[in-house]
Amino acid sequence: MKKFMKIKSNRILYLSKTLIFYLSILFLFLSSITSFAQVYSATEGHANFRAKMPFNSYMGKSDRLQGTINFETGKVAFKVPVRSIKTNKDKRDEHMYELLEAKKNPDVVFDGTLIDNFDINKKGNQSVPVKGDFTLAGTTRQITIPLDLELVSEGTIQLKASWTLLITDYGLERPSIVFIQVDDKHELSVDAVLMEK
Repeated sequence: MKKFMKIKSNRILYLSKTLIFYLSILFLFLSSITSFAQVYSATEGHANFRAKMPFNSYMGKSDRLQGTINFETGKVAFKVPVRSIKTNKDKRDEHMYELLEAKKNPDVVFDGTLIDNFDINKKGNQSVPVKGDFTLAGTTRQITIPLDLELVSEGTIQLKASWTLLITDYGLERPSIVFIQVDDKHELSVDAVLMEK
């Protein structure tokens, strides 16, 4: 009887250790998956645009790009306060704010969804397209932007993107200087460091 109880006790101990081992492996596996299923945010990213005209061009820059990417749901949301955009000329800036109706539409906004997944285990830069609504001066159009994403360290992702738009698509008149009009096509770019929340 004692021998039987000892065998039974050893078997229970073995099964308990085996169960604990497999539960530990499962926990580690799930942790590795859920640790990246997080929201990453940027609070001080950069957004730029380049406007061209015959024989000249100028840049508009903001260092107040804010937004988030939820890699679990794929949701992407970014905004730039219009009045944070500067072109190094106060008069031109004020004209731009009037053109974009900054009081009525204080932010340039993008709200979309990632089309592909970002692979946390892949080294180097990954191009991940995002499709969504881009709102400028109160007009919204659907666009697709290729995001360049790179995991630079644990919990930190570098984001870069560039695309073009026609300002007339957003109901805006082309600015002019002494009867010379700015090109309709503008080049836009963003650069931000996303930190895990």
